[in-house]
Amino acid sequence: MSTPNPELALDKEIAQRYVAFLVENGRNDDPDARRDYCEKAGVHQKLLHNNPHIAAIEKLFQDQSSMERLGDMTLRQYMMYHYYYLHQGYRYGAPKLQQKWLGHDIIKTPQDCWVYQEIIAETKPDVIIELGIMFGGATHFFASILDLVGHGEVLGIDISLAKAKPPQNKRITYIEGSSTSEGVLEQVRKKAQGKRTLVIADSDHEKLHVLGEIRAYAPFVHVGGYFVVEDSLNDVMGYHPVPNEGPKAAADVYLTETDDFVLDRRWGERYVMSLNPNGYLLRVK
Repeated sequence: MSTPNPELALDKEIAQRYVAFLVENGRNDDPDARRDYCEKAGVHQKLLHNNPHIAAIEKLFQDQSSMERLGDMTLRQYMMYHYYYLHQGYRYGAPKLQQKWLGHDIIKTPQDCWVYQEIIAETKPDVIIELGIMFGGATHFFASILDLVGHGEVLGIDISLAKAKPPQNKRITYIEGSSTSEGVLEQVRKKAQGKRTLVIADSDHEKLHVLGEIRAYAPFVHVGGYFVVEDSLNDVMGYHPVPNEGPKAAADVYLTETDDFVLDRRWGERYVMSLNPNGYLLRVK
């Protein structure tokens, strides 16, 4: 068994704080910026110069267009960039880079949001069930798309609504509680039973929890509709909760239990950059 490297957390912390320094001060990475940061932070310049993350930071924070800076990145490198600096910028020291929808922090990729509006326009759900809402940014995004379509409502379910902004759209209803508890499921049945329903699972990403949600909520999805298992990229990239297995593993197991759903890779993942590989499950019967 390998011994954890005690310097790794320090390396990561220095890199994150340096990125925050660059963003907050509107600066590019250059010798002057590195010197100023180290003086301000009380960090020896060698620790930044030899930081294992500095090559990526140097590539990202140059006085060039994004295509020039990122053009030779691999897809995996870009996914790492997106995860730490856009997807969850609020958490990793770069809140100004956090993507938003109408002022709400939203933890989705733009490509997946685009796919969602296409799914909504094509399948015309009466109800969108969102399992796990965090800040409520995606909840408001879905409601906005339903406004444009002119039909539908959003049920946002979370074990705690402490971080969620109050609903600012009449199409939104929040339900607080465990997504798989009988009390919550009964409330959902009253709203969604027998209706055209899109389900999006984005709460606890541990395999058994996700599998429980799929089993509980898949029956709500109409034929021709979707159950989206979000953040299956966790399994691919090695994010939490890997190595305990996550959403992708749960979806894989569920598809061995039923032939009511099939993977929809060509349509659901055609923009390549997705947090949900093998996560777009289409109900076919």
